[in-house]
Amino acid sequence: MSLVQALQDARISHLDLSGSISIPGDVSVDEVLSRMRAGRASVALIEDAAGRLVGIFTERDVLLKIAGEPSRLHHMVRDHMTANPQTIAPEDTAGHALQFMNTGHYRNVPVVDNDGRAVGNLGLHAVIRFLTDYFPREVYNLPPDPEQIPRTREGA
Repeated sequence: MSLVQALQDARISHLDLSGSISIPGDVSVDEVLSRMRAGRASVALIEDAAGRLVGIFTERDVLLKIAGEPSRLHHMVRDHMTANPQTIAPEDTAGHALQFMNTGHYRNVPVVDNDGRAVGNLGLHAVIRFLTDYFPREVYNLPPDPEQIPRTREGA
């Protein structure tokens, strides 16, 4: 199967959407970070009282908004999240998601159902795992510098 065909056939719902936690917006940043560490998550999907996605809080937000001012650890996460993030649907194709992430320069994109509830998070690692699962020989056999052409045959 070609790469183009694989990207057109695979649905987002079949990719790894883990690596995130869901949490309400009225929780402090330090509590969110504690839960992210405990859940080994790099993303917190912020939900309203009805369980609909209202924001996203990532490791990058911690570095850019929190790290310089430790007093912000006691603020509510809703004050430092990215509100109303761009999302994709579980039935979207992997190709669409990859193009969407590339165009928007997103590392993480929340996946939401028709009711606006978070299903999970599509991160770059999931896309990379998808590609290596479909094309292991091509990916794992790349030289450290793909443009490098060997001058001599390897081995004895």
